[in-house]
Order: sequence, then C-alpha cells, then structure tokens
Amino acid sequence: MNVTTRRGALEDSPESFWERFSSYAQSWPVSPEPMGSPMLEVLTPWGPLFVFDRALTPFSGEETPLIFHGQVERWEEATEAPTIEPLGGGRYLVRGRVGDVLDAQYFVLQVESPNDEKNLQMILAAPSPPGPGTPVRAYLAPPLMAFRPDAYSR
Repeated sequence: MNVTTRRGALEDSPESFWERFSSYAQSWPVSPEPMGSPMLEVLTPWGPLFVFDRALTPFSGEETPLIFHGQVERWEEATEAPTIEPLGGGRYLVRGRVGDVLDAQYFVLQVESPNDEKNLQMILAAPSPPGPGTPVRAYLAPPLMAFRPDAYSR
C-alpha cells in the first residue's frame, strides 16, 4: 500500500504572506520582466536570482521591496562561506546563518554579502527548522519566489 503524505499549504494567499512577513522585505534592483513572464531577474551581489513573481501585476523594472521565499528540500550545518548558487531547474543552494525562527515551519536565513555589500534575507519553510544562529546549507525546491508590496497595497 502506498501512502502519500500531503503537507499543508505554506500560505493562505500572497496578500497574507506579504502582511505576515513584510518586515523582512528588502529593496533590490530588478530587471524589467518580459510581458507575460512570471519570472523576475533580481540583481544581487551573488549574481542574478531568477525568482517566481507571486504578484499578479506586471513589473516594469528598477528597484522594489521584495520578500524572498523558498521551500527547503533538506538542510545541514555548514562551515563554508555564505553564498547563493543556482543548481539548475529552478533550484538553489543557499548558505548562511539562521536569524529568527518564526514558528515550527518558518525561519529567516541571513546570507552575508561576499564584498560587504547588502546582506540578503530569505523566509524559508522547512518541516524542522534549524535553531537561531546555526550556520546552514539549504537546498531549495523550485521555484524561489518573490513577493512585492505594490501588488498587495491597493
């Protein structure tokens, strides 16, 4: 007999996700998205991040506050320098230090910039989050998502 375990939804809606985690939003430069594309190209000190735009309205580019959100496939303690590496197929490997543990499912990963530029923070979901201050290597399931305020503040 095969048993399928279904996890609960990570969010009620993009609007409620923005309301809950907006204090973790940071402004980043974004390349204009082609009309109809759900992907944003966010320019970071680690190179461009290609993220799934959770907003319904098109974005014309420049800079905007974003909340980065990913679902952790697995994590382990790390000793390597903080980084964000694309693994292909929409997957990312992120290394950083756990900031806040928000509840039994969400934690904030702080990724320090390689050249003392702006640090990046991500809201990550994992069944068993690591403790505050833990240096981790997290493998993210696709897609890495971004939430924007302009879509929810109307």
